[in-house]
Amino acid sequence: MGRSVQEIQEKASELIELVKTRSEGRATLLPITKGFSVREIEAVLGVGLVGIGESYAQELLRKSKEISDSAVKWHMVGNIQRNKVRKLSPVIELWHSVYRKEIIDEISKHKNDAKILIQVDMNARHTQGGCRPHDVSLLLDYANERGLKVEGLMTIGVNQNIVETKESFLALSKMSENLGLKEVSMGMSDDFEIALECGATILRVGRGIFGERENK
Repeated sequence: MGRSVQEIQEKASELIELVKTRSEGRATLLPITKGFSVREIEAVLGVGLVGIGESYAQELLRKSKEISDSAVKWHMVGNIQRNKVRKLSPVIELWHSVYRKEIIDEISKHKNDAKILIQVDMNARHTQGGCRPHDVSLLLDYANERGLKVEGLMTIGVNQNIVETKESFLALSKMSENLGLKEVSMGMSDDFEIALECGATILRVGRGIFGERENK
């Protein structure tokens, strides 16, 4: 069940404080609003959050038109389809899931100073999506050559495996540090506290703020 506006605001405020305290102000909470309503998004905007993450292009574009608050900064956290980049480019503050050269080319074609994160699959079984760790430097150079601003790295934890998730988060954080990148986007509703311990700067939390999504 989803939560009421009051419950959403109380939960968001609680998590904002937790993140601020544990990270000593280093990390920020990014609400992931896939499947949630404009009313629910406005609830988190009401407690001072301005970044909003979406997974699907059409849903993001629709909501960006329905929400009048010009301060909202939209993050694309889902799989990026090349044919959606043109329409998304004017709206997106940060692309989280970039790991293919053709997507880098497409983003730079429409906005050559766009901010991106390179998604890295830190799982040894390579099931989480993203480039292999040894390809990060090549993609970083490729994106920089095209004028894009690579802000950092992004990964997804290993489902139901705390040990592997922690190992992958620590490795990504170290990789980001070695490359001189400032942002580390990792951690979702079930593992964001592990991500906090491991140096995350952006925590992608949906269900943990809004409750369960309704089946549609």
